[in-house]
Amino acid sequence: MQSRSYTTSCGKNVLIQRKFRLKRLTLRFSKAKKSYVVTAPLFVSFSKITDFIDSAKQWFLKVETSQPQKEMKKVAPGQSIPVLGKLMRVDFFPNPKQVVVAKEEVIEVHGIASKFESILANYLKDLAKKKCTHYSNQYAKMLNVEFERLAIKDMTTRFGSCTSHRHLNYCWRVVMAPEPVLAYLCAHEVAHLKEMNHSKKFWALVEQLCPNYQSLRKWLKQHGQELYQRF
Repeated sequence: MQSRSYTTSCGKNVLIQRKFRLKRLTLRFSKAKKSYVVTAPLFVSFSKITDFIDSAKQWFLKVETSQPQKEMKKVAPGQSIPVLGKLMRVDFFPNPKQVVVAKEEVIEVHGIASKFESILANYLKDLAKKKCTHYSNQYAKMLNVEFERLAIKDMTTRFGSCTSHRHLNYCWRVVMAPEPVLAYLCAHEVAHLKEMNHSKKFWALVEQLCPNYQSLRKWLKQHGQELYQRF
């Protein structure tokens, strides 16, 4: 993958990445890189890419005004966060070993104080992978399909994706949603293994896997952004 940078007339630095099989230009803000990223096909000229970037002034403005709302809030010991839709208090215990113990209504984080948040985040990511793997395997078996890989990521613009290489990707924050919502997300992405679109055939597959998907989809649309604000 080839990369280079471009600075717009309004001072925005954009990382340009080229990918072999890509068919169209895309522009996004990468929270991991803390920068704007354009992904472009190999055949598109540099001038066309910069024209595409320069035409996105309103998009840049929209992203800038929305970023403060997307910033991750700090979680302190004694506060509560939702886990599979249930509020759980998070307590901290100094310990040379990093261990998380989940009880009925409490998550005990044992470790070094400076690593409190990372220990908690790793626990949630592991739980997200366990749950998403369970439901993805269950639904893939129902549709008689297979996926090549499942990954839990820190995604900022969506909660799940299915690639043409049959890779399933899930945002770890979905583990804070009610479990039926997480299950719907897995049904949605697994259905893409058969239908890489949002046609009537696709939604029929989702309904086959998750009959009440419409209410769960609505919940994710209405409350999904809140999951970014909780932790």
